[in-house]
Formats: sequence, C-alpha cells, structure tokens
Amino acid sequence: MSFNVRGSQHPDGKNEWPRRARLNVDCIRGCMPDLIGFQEFQKGNRQTYDAGLPGYERLFGPGYENRQPYAFNAIYYDPQRLALLDSGGFWLSETPGKRSRSWEAVHVRSANWARFRGPSGEEFVHLNTHLDHRSGHARVEGSRLILRRLEDLTGGETPALVTGDFNCRPGSKTYGIYESAGFSDSHRLADNPPEHTFHRFWGPEFTPKKPDQEVRLDWVLVRDGSASRWEVRDCRTVLDAEPPVYPSDHYPVAAELLLS
Repeated sequence: MSFNVRGSQHPDGKNEWPRRARLNVDCIRGCMPDLIGFQEFQKGNRQTYDAGLPGYERLFGPGYENRQPYAFNAIYYDPQRLALLDSGGFWLSETPGKRSRSWEAVHVRSANWARFRGPSGEEFVHLNTHLDHRSGHARVEGSRLILRRLEDLTGGETPALVTGDFNCRPGSKTYGIYESAGFSDSHRLADNPPEHTFHRFWGPEFTPKKPDQEVRLDWVLVRDGSASRWEVRDCRTVLDAEPPVYPSDHYPVAAELLLS
C-alpha cells in the first residue's frame, strides 16, 4: 500500500485527524497489507497506528518539511512475512546526507528505503518518498537522485519497488524518468482506467482544473531483477469513505504483487 495519510497536525476542520483516524485505520486494516509506504506521517498518526495497527514493525526514515512537527515517509511491514535486511534514507537535495533542499523545492523532502527478504527467500528493495508539490525541477532531480541510489542498492540486479506521492501525473516528465529506468506502473499493469488519487477531501465531487486530467499522484512502481520478476495481480484505488469524512485527502493505492 502507498498512502499519503495527511499529517495529523493539519487543521482540517471536519476532516481533522481525530475525526478521521478510526476510518483511516479501518481503511488500512481492510486491505491487510504486508508492506505500507506512508507519506506525511506525523506523531499523531503514529500514536493512532500504535494502537490500531499492532503487529507491524516501523521504519521512519529522515524527517522532512521545513519545520517541526516534521513528517516522515514511514515504512510499516509485517515481520511474519518480510525479514528486514537493511534500511536507510536520505534527503532529496544536492547534499542528501543532511537536512536540506535544492532545485527550487518549497519544502525539504526525503526518501526512506529498506531491503527485505520475502516468504520464499526472494530479496527486493522498497523505497518510499514524497516529491515536492511546486517545483517540477525538484521532482525531476529528486527522482534522478532516487534512481542513482537505487542503482547503488540493487546493483541493477535486485528487484525494486517504489511507492510515494509523486505530486505529478502519469505522462509527466518525472513519470517518464522512472519509465526510462525500467519501472512500470502497477495501476497500468493491472489494466485500470484513469483515476484520481488526490481529491482534497471532496471525494467523488473533486474535479480537476482540466476535466480530462488524471490526478493520480500516488503510484506503486515495480522493476524486475535479473533473476526474478514482479507479477501485478491487482492494483486498486481504495475509495473507503464516510462522507463528509474521508481517511485522507488522498486515496490509498493497494497492489497485490507476486515476486517470483
């Protein structure tokens, strides 16, 4: 699952975190994911998940945003299904080893990654991120940095999985960068129609500025390894809601993947 949960510190009125926390947890539990990449994850979200999502191990990664309370690209995983082999993170900037921003980014951004061994002994690298919402230059250069790091982590041989809020649409320059690096979009591999994942807490009433645009900002991207490949059995946008309350201003994306 990839899920921008809309951080708990935002003043969202009827959709403030205490009013939607239970629905948010129910949405996640209904999918029973083995692996989750969260974006905009904050302290209040963690407190809710500590109680509502027992059994998961957690990797928070480098905090991002410009000031506290920071957000995290947290990775949650089921240790009964996935064995953690290594993990780390970096900031999306020209100085990725320290909290910083570059390329006209409005906010400090980061990436969080983990190497896992699956139930049948297969290994893969999962990277989770949240790209800048204003600067296209930052999205492009941040993605190029992510891909360079993934090459170091996988050696071009280990399968990779990238989740995140990419803050841009399929067909954008950023999307093309991942395609050129060998990544495929689970949504399209599942033969799904165009959809919106961002909806501003408006749900089905959300209409993009250009009606023909697909505001699908949240992706689950996969790249095969030298000796194993991903099979996308299903990928869906999870539309759980109790209007006017929604789990988040983004719908989560849940993919059923087999690595063989």
